[in-house]
Amino acid sequence: MAKTRKMESKKAYKKTPSRKRYEEQHPTMSIRLNVEDRKCLKEYLSSAGCSLADFVKQHLRREKSMIEKRVEILASRRTNPSLEDRLRCLEDLVCQVICLPVGIGEYPPTCPRCENQDLRRCEGKVTDSKLTHPWVITWKCPGCGFFIDTYHRIDPKSLCWLDDAPGRRIAKQKT
Repeated sequence: MAKTRKMESKKAYKKTPSRKRYEEQHPTMSIRLNVEDRKCLKEYLSSAGCSLADFVKQHLRREKSMIEKRVEILASRRTNPSLEDRLRCLEDLVCQVICLPVGIGEYPPTCPRCENQDLRRCEGKVTDSKLTHPWVITWKCPGCGFFIDTYHRIDPKSLCWLDDAPGRRIAKQKT
């Protein structure tokens, strides 16, 4: 009988309504780490001066912004390939039209980025070409480095200035 009286006299712990609301709004989570990772995490938290909850919140927010950036990058990669192909064809056509030697001495093409800067003749190596002589003539701005690209993409590092004599390369541009 003594045992039953003690059991009856023990009152069950009742949570206050405010405590119940708090626990509903802030549920607990637990994780299991190995010894090395736990030690590393504790050292980081003590050196950073933040709690585990602050650490998780900070990294979740950072990860959310990184996810948004990744979504933007993936969306930009999924552009219509036919549109990109059409743009490259137009670039190639512009390069062919401008590289024709009609009236170039009098009116050389100007750079679209720099004001009143004339483009100079260059020769560059095509990267996606199967030609035996992959060098093509193009135009490059000596100021900003803009050049007219072709459909098969010219390697910007391979560009070298051309002298007035056709096909004669020079190492540096004359000033």
